[in-house]
Amino acid sequence: MATVTMPAAGYKRPDRVGETGLIVTVTGTSGEELGPFDFSDTPAHGSVRAELIAAFVTATEPDGRWRSGASMTRGYKIALTFLRSLDRLRIDVTSLEEFGPEDWWTWRADRAETNRWPGQINIMRVLLRESPKIPPLTRRALNQRTHKPRQRLYGSYSVSEFERLRRRSKELVLATERRIATNTAVLDAYLDDRANAGPEVKIGKQFYTRGELLHRLVSSGRLTFGPKSRALLPQVSQLLATGDLHPTYALFPTRCEILAVMVLLVCDQGYNISTMESLTVPELASGASSAGNAVLVEHLDKPRRGNRRFFTNSFTGKSARVLQQAVTITAPARECLSTLGHPTDRLLISGTSIGVTDHPTRSFVVKEFTQGGSVRTWDELAGLKADDGSRLHLHFNRLRLSEQVINRKSSQNSDAVSQDVYRRPDALTAHLVEDVILQGQAEAVSHAASTLKMRFVSDAGLAAPDLGRSTRADLDGGLLDTATGACLDFNHSPFADDGPCTASFLMCLACPNAIATPAHLPRLVTLRDALTNLASIDPERWSQLYSAHFDRLNQLLSSSLTEAEVAFARRAATDADRAVIERLLSRELDV
Repeated sequence: MATVTMPAAGYKRPDRVGETGLIVTVTGTSGEELGPFDFSDTPAHGSVRAELIAAFVTATEPDGRWRSGASMTRGYKIALTFLRSLDRLRIDVTSLEEFGPEDWWTWRADRAETNRWPGQINIMRVLLRESPKIPPLTRRALNQRTHKPRQRLYGSYSVSEFERLRRRSKELVLATERRIATNTAVLDAYLDDRANAGPEVKIGKQFYTRGELLHRLVSSGRLTFGPKSRALLPQVSQLLATGDLHPTYALFPTRCEILAVMVLLVCDQGYNISTMESLTVPELASGASSAGNAVLVEHLDKPRRGNRRFFTNSFTGKSARVLQQAVTITAPARECLSTLGHPTDRLLISGTSIGVTDHPTRSFVVKEFTQGGSVRTWDELAGLKADDGSRLHLHFNRLRLSEQVINRKSSQNSDAVSQDVYRRPDALTAHLVEDVILQGQAEAVSHAASTLKMRFVSDAGLAAPDLGRSTRADLDGGLLDTATGACLDFNHSPFADDGPCTASFLMCLACPNAIATPAHLPRLVTLRDALTNLASIDPERWSQLYSAHFDRLNQLLSSSLTEAEVAFARRAATDADRAVIERLLSRELDV
């Protein structure tokens, strides 16, 4: 067991703000140093900059609002934008104590004009609220959260486009796994016996075998060949089987290959970019001789969840396969980082052959994989076509939206958020559930047909011979009228075991003996209006007593009349009609 050394007496935590007061460094939750966050290249505006830096320090403390490096970086960049925009927006303040609600609304409106998504505004809300200098009225204005627009500027991928992205990413990841696994096996064999047999390549004055080159690569993070590198690259690439890639990628994946892994993680799990960049090497919960039986456990962190930020996902089968591939293709990178004095348990790591990275080693990329034109490079490498024939562009937010829409389930969010924010507003949702909608409509029609027994008989129908002459005469004379229609067989009711009908006249709507003629329409429309009014007074009681009657009545009128005919019937209703309906609903007509 390792011995823990306590700090010496008088120990003081290192100051997070540099001597100039303009550079902030942060120690992350995993012990890594984040930053530096340099504010020196921004206008001071009196004490505004210093007060904003103090708010940034508070927001990035161990118990602050921002825990991940990605959140801190976004907050830092928005803070720079805020300071640089005050002069342009004529917000003349020398302290945040002078920053009023009107100033906030001015800045907020400016951001809304350039970006309809409220991310920048909400991040700045968080930062300003961390400053005790903000006046109470402004703080109240900051409490008003800006909501995301209901309609995105993009929709989901089609099902075929989604599957093309998934299939191509599987191909890329599989090819990467084969390359790195093959070279890892060669390296392991070399380290076992230091055998130098096999083809060689001359670099400078020395000859190197494949094993020696791989050992050199995993020890330093990059292969360099001096002034004759251009001539040597094809030979070394052939020896290390990297094809068109730089020999450095014999053991390390490229950014594009890590993007392919990320595509599969989105398609399978619906992860967003910040979650994927924070993934660590999963634990093996259980396993067997067959890799397909392994159960992998991934510990996740979503700081925005507050007290519920830490949670665990378990993976088996195809989902575990993607994680296993990710572990395989990034294992040599973790080994190299450990050798170089930067050990990490991050899952996603890519190499680089040109040193364009802010990692201390200058050889690896551990975040912001989508930056620097890497997505455009992925598009070219993948060579996929959209349904309209244009190049299919990889857009991770769009891919995550598509995953929820196509799979019809929530992923890393609640069912309500998935339904209301992701699935319902997207056009593909309606298309995918078209069969369900049509089935529901058919069932609704069938239900209405089975529960709505009253028939509507038009003037032409009244002249039909199947009604009989005496029945037509009784109908014309109103002798068969009830409070809601007309009854053709009062003595044989489906609601009475024997003898005359004693059911409420509302049940006429469900009776096969009942018919409604044009003469009954004013009273029926009046009844529907009265039931609508009752629903607004006591919805719970209305639902218990009248909802079924209302549905039957509404089905009868909507299937038989146009809107113009309904309006005409409403105008034709008399005081006597309204009185009958009032007595019916007050149960004065009940037996």
